[in-house]
Amino acid sequence: MNMNTWLALPIFLTLTLSGCLGGGGGGSDETNTSPSLPQISIINSQALDTASTAEVLVTLSSPSSQTVTVDFATADGTAINGTDYQSLTGTVSFIAGDTSETITISLVDGRDTSNTKAFRVNLTNPSNATITDAQAEVSLLDAVHSAMFNSPSYTEIWGTRSVFTDANNCASCHKGTSSVMNYSGKDVSPATEWKHATMAHALNDPFFNAFVEEEAHVFPDKKVFIEDTCMSCHAPMAYTHAHENTELLTADPTALTEDGGYPFAQAMVDPHAREGVSCTACHQIQSDNLGNLTSMSGHYKIKSEAENGVTDPVIFGPYSNPIGQAMQSNTQYTPEQANHISESAMCASCHNLYTPTLDLSGNPVMVDGKIAQFPEQTPYWEWLNSRYPADGENCQTCHMVEPEPGYSTQITTRPSNATVRPNATDVSNNKVFSAHEFVGANTYLLTLLKTYNNEMGIADKTTAQGFDAKIAETRTLLQSSANLAFGSTSMSGNTLTVPLTITNNSGHKLPTSFPSRRLWVHFKVTDNNGTIVFESGAVDDNGRILKDANFTAYKCLEMHKEVGFDSIADGCYEPHHDIINNPTQVAIYEGVLGDVNQDITHVLLNARKYIKDNRIPPKGWTLAGQHTNPADSSMKDDGIFGLAASDANFAPGADGAGSDGSDTVTYQVDISGGTAPYTIDAELRFQTIRPSFVYALHADDPDHGIEGDSFVRRFKYMYSETPPIAEILTSASTTAP
Repeated sequence: MNMNTWLALPIFLTLTLSGCLGGGGGGSDETNTSPSLPQISIINSQALDTASTAEVLVTLSSPSSQTVTVDFATADGTAINGTDYQSLTGTVSFIAGDTSETITISLVDGRDTSNTKAFRVNLTNPSNATITDAQAEVSLLDAVHSAMFNSPSYTEIWGTRSVFTDANNCASCHKGTSSVMNYSGKDVSPATEWKHATMAHALNDPFFNAFVEEEAHVFPDKKVFIEDTCMSCHAPMAYTHAHENTELLTADPTALTEDGGYPFAQAMVDPHAREGVSCTACHQIQSDNLGNLTSMSGHYKIKSEAENGVTDPVIFGPYSNPIGQAMQSNTQYTPEQANHISESAMCASCHNLYTPTLDLSGNPVMVDGKIAQFPEQTPYWEWLNSRYPADGENCQTCHMVEPEPGYSTQITTRPSNATVRPNATDVSNNKVFSAHEFVGANTYLLTLLKTYNNEMGIADKTTAQGFDAKIAETRTLLQSSANLAFGSTSMSGNTLTVPLTITNNSGHKLPTSFPSRRLWVHFKVTDNNGTIVFESGAVDDNGRILKDANFTAYKCLEMHKEVGFDSIADGCYEPHHDIINNPTQVAIYEGVLGDVNQDITHVLLNARKYIKDNRIPPKGWTLAGQHTNPADSSMKDDGIFGLAASDANFAPGADGAGSDGSDTVTYQVDISGGTAPYTIDAELRFQTIRPSFVYALHADDPDHGIEGDSFVRRFKYMYSETPPIAEILTSASTTAP
């Protein structure tokens, strides 16, 4: 069994790339000779309060054909030689082809760890290379910060790795000025817009880090396979580079990955991994099989050095007839126009994703001779089964919005007289300037990246203002994604009946993507005296609804359920409601994973089918247009599961020409004792990570968990200190009678 049989693991992003480095305009090209020597960098490090040594990574931007050396020496800061650490001097040597070496420094046993201290390591006297970053700070963490450890820092200027180049190099031409790629005083260039987007931090995402650690902890024999497949979309440059150079891979004892796997731990110190989903990853993806299953789940195609041969790697962009001398002179690339770079099928390579199903003993579940495939997320199928392809709207329309209709600009600062794009020469489907905002739905991730930028190792590469701007853009998109509308209210005796319709305005299910997300209605009726007579779905300051106490009960979160367990009867999730007549009932729109026994699970590789999926389909979605699962022909991957499937008020029209993208839930409110008139308020709330997905993580268990640093432990700390945001997408109010 090989990796292609198993497909891939979780992707937490909701966007895609298009247009960065699409090729320069016309005019006289300028050149700039790139440095011929590789560049040496040293990476900041930290050591836990219990550590006996500190390790500092020294990297080379590209392999050299000759030996590279550089001298190093420690220097006191708040940490003192002999008291906290043992001073060290020496020389780091990179043999031909080597790109990383580690300096190991002894720490003093019994040192004072009541406060965090630091010392420095300085580089001097390079041979056959130049120094880019000459100093690293080594933090000796106190007990508190040891629990909240830092991801390794990394350099933005890592040069080239085979066919890949750092985004900083791209920015030398594709960053905005006061007159180029500037809209109303805002830099709308690819380099600037991407920098604070979730795409740039695909590997820095602390929830993703925790989830990868958890799945590998649950299935330790499959750790290499799990980490490797996750890296394909969260660290695509480093993943692809490692698989082109198999000596960089770790052997897989299960042989699920034929050549071995690219380890998560290595990715966290490799700068070309930490850069996430970057320019030269997406813009080198070939058109091969895009939109088909063979290219999904991270199975995109990027040509290797060997496949390119003596030909420069091609950078695909949307605009016709690119004049590429500046790019060719300053980089290894040749620009080329390609339609696929602007199509939704491009996004599907990582945003339609299947995971193999394992039973509760960790064995593959077979269906008709195939390993069962769980549709972890299928926004591409959802979009394809909607009105929007016919309307000419794709992923980029919403997630890479042009600054204003018809906006055009030079897309490069070199040459200075580059042609404005788009222009009359560009093909019809590429006549837009797609801003690389990559705005999705994840304000919570952006908030964590901003709040814990030091711990994420990105403090020197990002700003609070940059994340604040991206959060604001994300909220703007979220608030356009849905509408609430009250139907005609009525009163009969002591019952007030209130129909409420939720309409999905997005191009996919609402919510979509990773199944930790949920949408719910906060519904409240207040009488004339200001007394609340009915309230459903209220959220507290920690982003939790009342029923989360049930949903996070141990019996709901454990992998192996007790005899007689019933997911609904035991209160582990909220079923779909057509009518709500009790305040304890909540209209929650979500995907709930079921294992081989159809019991609720939060372990992704145990997921067999959705036992509930009432995420609201997009407008135009039809039952006939659903996509059949690649292993189980009885299952529809963009389907509706649970009670919503038989609700006539859910996605009406889906059995004919197409759904109107709505659900109507009717509230029946007991108003006995209340005083008319009544004020009725409704809010549509959204959350990217519901509490059960956090408390189901067990890799930090003190008895059976991971020793030392744990990404699960760290994320739980962040989650408790910075509770999950419950965004308000839209609201509505009315009165009765």
